[in-house]
Amino acid sequence: MSEPGKRYRVLVTSWIMEEEGPLIDQMRAAGCEVVMRRRPAFRTEREMLDVIVGIDAAIAASDVYSAAVMDAAPGLKVISRVGVGYDAVDVKAATARKIAVCTTPGTNHEAVADHAFGLVLALARQIPAHDRFVRSQQWKRLTAADVNGQTLGILGLGKIGKGMARRARGFDMRVVAYDPIWDEAFAAQHQVERLPLERVIQEADFLTLHLPASAETRHILNAERLALLKPTAYVVNTARGTLIDEAALYEALKAGRIAGAGLDVFDQEPPWGTTGDKLRDLESVILTPHVAGFSVKANAGMCQMAVGNALLVLQGRRPLFCVNPAVFG
Repeated sequence: MSEPGKRYRVLVTSWIMEEEGPLIDQMRAAGCEVVMRRRPAFRTEREMLDVIVGIDAAIAASDVYSAAVMDAAPGLKVISRVGVGYDAVDVKAATARKIAVCTTPGTNHEAVADHAFGLVLALARQIPAHDRFVRSQQWKRLTAADVNGQTLGILGLGKIGKGMARRARGFDMRVVAYDPIWDEAFAAQHQVERLPLERVIQEADFLTLHLPASAETRHILNAERLALLKPTAYVVNTARGTLIDEAALYEALKAGRIAGAGLDVFDQEPPWGTTGDKLRDLESVILTPHVAGFSVKANAGMCQMAVGNALLVLQGRRPLFCVNPAVFG
């Protein structure tokens, strides 16, 4: 895939990549021109069309990489995601165009689990509400829900779900989980009970979602399944916004049919003007801007791997992690 002597143009849109530093120097030393277009918000298809022209490689955030975007950059060889999700990339279109789609697995799962369990604690202890009270000079106290000894329900027992299970055991929680691909050795070691999907939802005091985005998992937590939750239960989602029917969640929270929710992801990001945006009106909800996977250690690991993957592809070599290896024949 590489062309000897060619100077490649590398687009950087991920906001966690530093403007200058060792990784930028590494790309320049490899003969790349670095085009910095980093920003916190992800780019739509129209916005990507404005920045992708003439690009050979992308160090990408969760920007939209549709067939049209790829066609606007006929020299594009690799989309290297800073992160593990790639649902914003049309992988079929990329494969047809011999564009490698790379991710950075194993770099931020502990950070996501930290954030998700932080939301569990913040919801139960009503930390944001108490913070608001003190800041407004109200000496008001709310009774917290218990975490210790309660039941954590996990949908998706991959690396992040396992991280949640380990953290929950430190709080003497009962852990129940659903995952189509079951790791029996891990479950036995950490006392995780395997239950059907609906049973996990029914028995959870705290339900945390860690499934990938797909046609099968879209709105896996819909109105019918939300109705299975205890009225004292909390929902945490740090995976993908598409896993939850936001309209149904809003109605359940507004009616008090569940106790609260902690969301780091939304069906549309940012959610301004959508159903997800209405969740801002509810005091029982904690909202964060898709930051669960970001920490000092995680950011460094993701960026290093993303740059490494991109440079390997530009050098005509196989990257460490590629979701469409068929592009290499």
